[in-house]
Amino acid sequence: MDKDSGSADESKPLISTKRYTLIIVVIIAVVIIGGIGVSLVLYTRDTGQIAKGIALEIPLGQLSFADAKFKLEQQRTKLYERPLQLTAGEKTFSLTMKELGFTYSYEEPLQQAYLIGREGNIFNKAAAKLRASWGIAFTPDYKWNNQTLSGILTQHLSSLNSPAENAHFIFNPDNSMQIVAEKAEKQVDVESLITSIKRVPFEDIAQIPIPFKSIKPGITQKDLEKVKSYGLISEYSTIFDLNQKERTINLKLAAKAIDGLVLKPGETFSFNQTVGPRTVKAGYQEAMIIEGNSFVPGLGGGVCQVSSTLYNAVHLAASSVTVVERSRHSLPVTYVPPGQDATVAYPDLDFKFRNDSGDFILIRSDINGHSLSFKLYGKAKKKQ
Repeated sequence: MDKDSGSADESKPLISTKRYTLIIVVIIAVVIIGGIGVSLVLYTRDTGQIAKGIALEIPLGQLSFADAKFKLEQQRTKLYERPLQLTAGEKTFSLTMKELGFTYSYEEPLQQAYLIGREGNIFNKAAAKLRASWGIAFTPDYKWNNQTLSGILTQHLSSLNSPAENAHFIFNPDNSMQIVAEKAEKQVDVESLITSIKRVPFEDIAQIPIPFKSIKPGITQKDLEKVKSYGLISEYSTIFDLNQKERTINLKLAAKAIDGLVLKPGETFSFNQTVGPRTVKAGYQEAMIIEGNSFVPGLGGGVCQVSSTLYNAVHLAASSVTVVERSRHSLPVTYVPPGQDATVAYPDLDFKFRNDSGDFILIRSDINGHSLSFKLYGKAKKKQ
C-alpha cells in the first residue's frame, strides 16, 4: 500500500510541468502577437507623410502632402519652361512646352499616392505600405492641345514654306518658246512634326529636325514639252488706235498678263484673277470706259477689248472650251461685232471659261502694230 501511494505522488510534478510549458507558450504567443500588433500600429500610424517608395515623376516617399505638392509644382514649371529646339538647316526655332500647348496635371495621382497606407483595416494599410516600399510609380496627366500645337507651329514655321511653281514658257524675240522647269512646293509636315514632339523624353533638352513634304506642281516640264507640239485650235484679232496712248498701254499690260498661260484639263480661266486689279501701281492709265450708258474716263480703259478679243477666240474653240461667265457692255463697242463683247470690271465682272478639251491648252497673245490677237493651242476636241 505504501508503494502505490508513493507512485501516485511521483506523477504530480509531471502534470505541473506540462501546465507550466503551456503557460509559457501562451505567454510567448501573447508577447509575439502583442509585439506584432504594436509593430503594425507603429508601422501604419499616420505620420502625415507619403509612403516610402512612391514616385510621381519624381520620388515622393516620406514627404508631406504639402512638400510633395511644392516639388511637383516646381517640376511642372520646369517642364512648362523647357525649350524645344526645332531645326531646319541653319535655322533654329526655340519654343517652350507651354507655348506649344502642353499641360501637366499631377493633382489626381498625388491624391491617390497619398492614400496608400491610409485606407482599410490595419492589415490592409500595412500590406499597402509594404507593397509601396518595393516601388510604385504614378504617372502625371500629360496633355497636348493639338489645335494650339498645330497653330503655333504653323505660325512660327510658315517662313520655311515655299510655294510650287508650274513649269512655264518664256518667249524669245524670234517668238520661239523656252521652257522653265517646275518647282515643287516645299511645306513643313506639321503632322509628322507634332508626332516627333510628343515622343521626346521630357528630361532632355530636345533638338528636333523639322520634316518637310514636297507637293508636285500642276504643270511640269514634261507637260509643256507636249504642249509645244500642239496645233492651233482658234484665233481672233481686233484693231485698236495707237494714237490713244493711255488706252494702248492698258491693252498691252492686260494682254501680256495672259500671254503664255497654260490651262490644265478641267481648269477654269478667270480674266480678273489672271490680269489682276487695274491699278496705278500696276501701271494702268486713265482712259475712256463705259459706265452705265455713258463713256467716262476710268482707270484701265481698253482692258475690255482684251477680254472681248479673247472671248471671240474662245467662242471659235467652242468644242474644246465652255464659257462659264460673260457679260456684255451696256453700250455697243466698235472693236467686235454687236453682242460678241465681254466686259470686265475688277473684281465684280469677270470673264471665265473652262478647259473641256481633255488636255492642256496654251493661250498666246500678240500685238503687232495696231492689231491684237489671241490664239489657242491644244488638241481640238471633236464635236459629238
